[in-house]
Amino acid sequence: MFEILGKVEFFLSGICDENVLYFAAEIINRKGKGVGELKKRIGVALWGIPLLLFLSYMGGYFFLVLILVINGMALWEFYTMFRNQDIHAPRIIGVSISSLYLLFSFFYPQYMLPALIMVAVIFLLVHLSPQKGMPSRNTAFGMSGFLYITVLLALLINLVNHFEQWNPTAAMDTTHAGGSFVIVLLASIWICDTAAYFGGKKLGKHKLAPNISPNKTREGAFFGLVFGILSFYGIGKIFLPNLSLQDALVCGSIVGIFGQLGDLVESRFKRNAGVKDTSTLLPGHGGMLDRFDSFIFVSPFLWWYFYLKQFIIQ
Repeated sequence: MFEILGKVEFFLSGICDENVLYFAAEIINRKGKGVGELKKRIGVALWGIPLLLFLSYMGGYFFLVLILVINGMALWEFYTMFRNQDIHAPRIIGVSISSLYLLFSFFYPQYMLPALIMVAVIFLLVHLSPQKGMPSRNTAFGMSGFLYITVLLALLINLVNHFEQWNPTAAMDTTHAGGSFVIVLLASIWICDTAAYFGGKKLGKHKLAPNISPNKTREGAFFGLVFGILSFYGIGKIFLPNLSLQDALVCGSIVGIFGQLGDLVESRFKRNAGVKDTSTLLPGHGGMLDRFDSFIFVSPFLWWYFYLKQFIIQ
């Protein structure tokens, strides 16, 4: 236990340094303005990061609670930000049945697909109820949010719960291997984002997706990819000493490519909704979906990799 606490302390110091550098750079760019914003960001990070890492590492019911919170808040934000476009997805029903789906996926993973079909039927039945705006469009957005956020998080739960079974070599001699994998994943996403930011600031010349996120550059994306791979390998060796080079390269590449694409997907939604952040839930950080967009989007690709790997090895 003390060994793990030491690893977490080392990890926290590194992540806090990355975030402080990130936000300090913004203040320098603004010539000293925004100190209050920096304090808010650091304040949220000081309590949020340790709690996030603890729940992730413990796995099981702890990780389930974390995913339920992320899903509920992110899905509520997704539904809410389109209200100014006269799209009224069923928020209460959507969050409720998505939470039930996650619980069902956790306790009865073998029935995830039948449960998914049942959720779709429920959305279609809700479609018949009196509601604001155009009911068909409301239902379409309700189902889209469920697929985009809840189903992808359900796959992550499934991966964490089966990590030791699907990848016994990496899990060897490691307590809470699934939780340790999540910590490595979170760290590599944060470092990838930070590297993309600084790489783009210093060397960025070619826009990556100007119609979606004007500040992102191809050079920044390349830096994010490289550091996503390097960080997954380096931090992976701390928390999962037996993680293979192949696993680190594949998972790091997934983070570097699809993590950044996930950020663009969320940016597209926000641009269409006409909002800067999905909410003001986390002072200085935006909303829950703003913080976990990449984390959500990489989940199915990681799930497919480890799920298929067990059959290829056999």
